[in-house]
Amino acid sequence: MQLRNLSYFKRIVIFMTVSALFGMIVAIVVFKGSDTVDVYLDNLNGSAYKKVVTEFEPKGIAETLIAESDDEYIHVRFRGLKKGDTLVRVICPKEDESETVFHDSYVFSLVVTRTHFIYTNLEYDINGYQYLFFVITLIYLAFGIYMIHMFRQSRKSAFFSYHSIISLGLVLYYMLQGLALLPFSATAMLHPEKMNGLYFFTFNSFVLTAVSLLSTPFLLIFSLLLSISNIKLIKKEGKRLSNLLGIILSFVLLSGVAIIFIMFTQSVLVDYLRITPKSMAINLTRGIISSLFVYFECNLLATLFLSRRAGKHKPKYDKDFIIILGCGIREDGTLYPLLRGRADRAIAFYREQLEKTGKKAVFVPSGGQGPDEVMPEGEAIKRYLIEQGIPEEQIMAETKSLNTFQNMKFSKDIIDSKNSDANIAFSTTNYHVFRGGMLASSVGMNADGMGAKTKWYFWPNALIREFVGMLVKERKIHIFLLIIIVTQAIIMGNIQLLLNLL
Repeated sequence: MQLRNLSYFKRIVIFMTVSALFGMIVAIVVFKGSDTVDVYLDNLNGSAYKKVVTEFEPKGIAETLIAESDDEYIHVRFRGLKKGDTLVRVICPKEDESETVFHDSYVFSLVVTRTHFIYTNLEYDINGYQYLFFVITLIYLAFGIYMIHMFRQSRKSAFFSYHSIISLGLVLYYMLQGLALLPFSATAMLHPEKMNGLYFFTFNSFVLTAVSLLSTPFLLIFSLLLSISNIKLIKKEGKRLSNLLGIILSFVLLSGVAIIFIMFTQSVLVDYLRITPKSMAINLTRGIISSLFVYFECNLLATLFLSRRAGKHKPKYDKDFIIILGCGIREDGTLYPLLRGRADRAIAFYREQLEKTGKKAVFVPSGGQGPDEVMPEGEAIKRYLIEQGIPEEQIMAETKSLNTFQNMKFSKDIIDSKNSDANIAFSTTNYHVFRGGMLASSVGMNADGMGAKTKWYFWPNALIREFVGMLVKERKIHIFLLIIIVTQAIIMGNIQLLLNLL
């Protein structure tokens, strides 16, 4: 079966599994058979030594293959002989006419594992680490590029889809890390002597933490606007849980930033560059929290971007039917401004299409009768359309629906009775276009949405509803992705321990 014919979830699972297996194979190839390690020490003398001497205690654990220096570094290559620990002393004698003066010396432990992979506890240099770094960076970038492809496929198959949000969120998450790590890993490839072997893994945690902290101004402004809009919404529509979503999310976002900031201040920058048990624990915890925070932040940004794009979407001028979604009428049967805006947006599109293509569309005003309404909303919208000069024969009212899902379902039934292969558009308020498009897709109707402008304070709460709805509806995908992300953070934070267990 071709990959594109599989479900969205299965395609992500397959790609991530293949990527993980590829990374494991590279790690095994690079490290499994390695029996050498290169150590680069700072040359404190400022000029090359004529001779570099190494001593082992006990002997027989490792041997020296290369011992040399230049003006900047002392380069020593060791080869493991058998499993064990040995104390290494690197001596750089400065010779003059009368005596030999031991100008520089370094003492550190060298560890040879049972697989003959060796490393030092001085700088934790890992032989071949630069290749693994580069592969991990490429995996990040490859997955980001693949998610761009998935995003385009989702948009093509269903313009309004939660899969589009997830795909775009993953594009942001992995491309952000890949692009940040690319210059770092490229430098490691070209100049391994200038980079500690494990810097890459702690730097990965630092990248995510930095993103979390650098986004603080945006989150503060965003949270402030959410809270202000919610207060305005509560004044207009009363205290309901749905109207408090913005304030709740603001509290969660700011709490997350505060936690990451507190953890960041527990260690100074040197803790990122010096591997100690304490810094490892801090880096690991911070990496997990930061990765989760950035993941949800990327999904929130994707939701914001696509919701705004959906609200400004302009359908093609080829529509056979235009559905107008109802949303309540006055006691006398006239339209509230919100509903009138939806009807006016549909009328404007109808006239634009007629002018540009000469094609007439049929209106399907949709909405049933609520307990406090004098007539069905569909009928009230129909009357308004006639008042605006739309011929009655161009209107087919739907008057049974009680929510947006039924709006789409019952309207589709009416349209299918006339033309089962029709081009359809629907008109609603701009903040409601994305959800309307998803509900249209859920009843098997591929419809273009158009949005009417509305008060600014409706937007933030609608955005949060979309975000929460996406998390809940696609929880299976999110749980899987969160497991992957946390696993990555654990591996990055404990890479030296894992390699020692090889």
